[in-house]
Amino acid sequence: MEIADSEVFRLVLEAEIRRYASRPVDLLIVDDIAQWAATRKGNAKGNPVAMAITDGETSAWGILLCRQIDAAWVSSVISRREFGGFLRTRDVLHTPEIFLRHVVILELAHLENNWGQEHEEDCDAWAFDKLGINAI
Repeated sequence: MEIADSEVFRLVLEAEIRRYASRPVDLLIVDDIAQWAATRKGNAKGNPVAMAITDGETSAWGILLCRQIDAAWVSSVISRREFGGFLRTRDVLHTPEIFLRHVVILELAHLENNWGQEHEEDCDAWAFDKLGINAI
């Protein structure tokens, strides 16, 4: 599976964000997250598929999402979930839409719970729970 253009799913993703967010969150779909962060003196710690951000001046929340995600990248993201104990991830995140919904809600979990990267499995569990998906 690959995602040719995440923009196609914007309305669905923004609806998911509104459904679970306790405050407004901007969804920013960009070509390259590391490049976007570098132009704003930020640090993307690699070049992830998605990233939760907080504006340093306004404290506004945002979620960055890559516009294009090739099949190898999708597989890598899914493998990371499986390694974290969510063994059914490949079966349940089987369409571009549900994959992106999970990715965006996972990033929202970082914002809502003030969790850093050390809580990635907690964020996965939070996202799977919100989406009503059993990935274990």
